[in-house]
Parts: sequence; structure tokens; C-alpha cells
Amino acid sequence: MNDKWEFYKDVDMKWRWRRTAPNGNIVGASTEGYANKIDCEGNAHRNGWNSTVVAQEQDDNMTQKELSEEHKEIKRKAYELYKEHGFKDGNDFIAWLETERQAGIKSRSKRDRQMKSILSTIVGILCVIVVILLMMLFKKSPPVELAKQNAPEPKIMMFVVDPKVDEKVVVFGDTHFDFDKYTLSQEAKTLLDKDVQELKGNPKMNVRMAGYTSAEGTQEVNQRLSERRANTVRDYLVEKGIAPERITVIGYGRTRPALYEVKPGDVDSKEALANMRVLFEVVVK
Repeated sequence: MNDKWEFYKDVDMKWRWRRTAPNGNIVGASTEGYANKIDCEGNAHRNGWNSTVVAQEQDDNMTQKELSEEHKEIKRKAYELYKEHGFKDGNDFIAWLETERQAGIKSRSKRDRQMKSILSTIVGILCVIVVILLMMLFKKSPPVELAKQNAPEPKIMMFVVDPKVDEKVVVFGDTHFDFDKYTLSQEAKTLLDKDVQELKGNPKMNVRMAGYTSAEGTQEVNQRLSERRANTVRDYLVEKGIAPERITVIGYGRTRPALYEVKPGDVDSKEALANMRVLFEVVVK
């Protein structure tokens, strides 16, 4: 039969061992105390203690006892908490805990659905905005077509910048010519007939014919051409009954153009056609 080995602390808090026979008689004991339990166990081992078996039994017994005490303490505190929070027992608490867990899951699920709905709405609005911006960016405006038939070519008119000191000159109208020509077209004659009526209605009005040309050609040729154009208009007015002394002429050649010609050689450009004219100037004394 196995003897019982006990390890304990004495009144001086020193570790000691004691060996008791199955009949209850003490058959051995430590003669001194030890500060460390392991030293006490070593002394017992030297005196016949089987550390493997006895220690395992003691540890098992101690473990079971400690676990039992710990379980009792946990159970006691648990019941105190149950009563404090209005639960009858642990099952009631577990049921409440499961209810709260399910409610939390539902609440999180609801929040997730709401967040997804909000995000979907925001994405949809952004997509609509992007589509509208792209449509505005790539939308082609309809070309603006000018009515060519109803928009007559405007007359180019100007004030004379070098009148004599005793006179004031204002623009009355102009007559256009073809390139390198100084003969009047039927359209030009029709316009001049209106000017003739104006002059006949104002017998004290004196006029001056100022001839111009395009930039094409030499200065000398254009000077002569501008004078011939001015004289052509003067002769037509005289022919229609306007007194010659009421009409003077001047030629400016290619100087003082109504419009600057970007391509002087292009006689069909809008600028060149505007410059090939005789300006009808009214001289006010």
C-alpha cells in the first residue's frame, strides 16, 4: 500500500513534507523548512517520495478541487447578475441574449439595405449628370444659314478725311464697277437715277465724285482708272440734267481702301469688290 505524502507550510511559512502510513502513523518528516517548494520536494524525493505518481494524484486532486470551487464561484456570480438584471436563470438570460443578437442582425441588415439604396440613388444621379454633360458637349449646333437672296450686299460708305477748309463733305452713296472697268452697268445707272432726283430736288447741293480701285495693278494704272471712273459718273449726272459746275471729281487710285485686301491678287474677293467704286460725296458749303 502507498504511504501518504503531504507538503505544507509551517508557522514560519517554510515548506515541509510529512509521510503518513496507511494506519495513520507518521513514518517520516522533513527536519527543516524550505523557502521553495521544489527544494522541499527534492528532500522528500531523497527520502523515498515517488514524485511522478504522488504529484500527479495531488495535482489532479488540487485541480478538481480548484475547478469545483471556481465553478461554484462563477455560478454564484452569474445568478447574482441574473437577478440584478431581472432574469430568472441562465436559460432566461440566454433567450434574451439570442433575441438581442437577432435584433442586432436585423438592424444591421436594415442599415445595409438603406445604405445600398442611398448609394444606388447617388450613382444614378451622377450617371444622369454625366450623360447630360456629354450630350451638351457633343451636341452639334445647327448651322446658321444666312438668307443669301434676301440679304443685299451692303454699300461701303465713308467720310472724306481731307475736305477743303471752307466746306464739309458727307457721304451720299457709291457706285461699283467691274475689275479694270470704268463703264456703268445698268444697275449702277438705276441707282444714279435716284441720286439725280435727289440733286434736282436740292439745287443748292454740290457733289464730288471720288474714284477708287482695288489693290491689283500698279499705282499709276490704278490712279488713272480711279479718275476715269469718277468722270464716268460725272458725265452721267450731267447727261441727266445736273449742272456741270455742281460736280467735281477726284481719283484716289488704290489708296484709302474701304476694306483691307488680305490677298491683293484676288479681284473677286469681297474686299476687292468693295474697293472698286466711286464714292458719291455731298459738299456742304
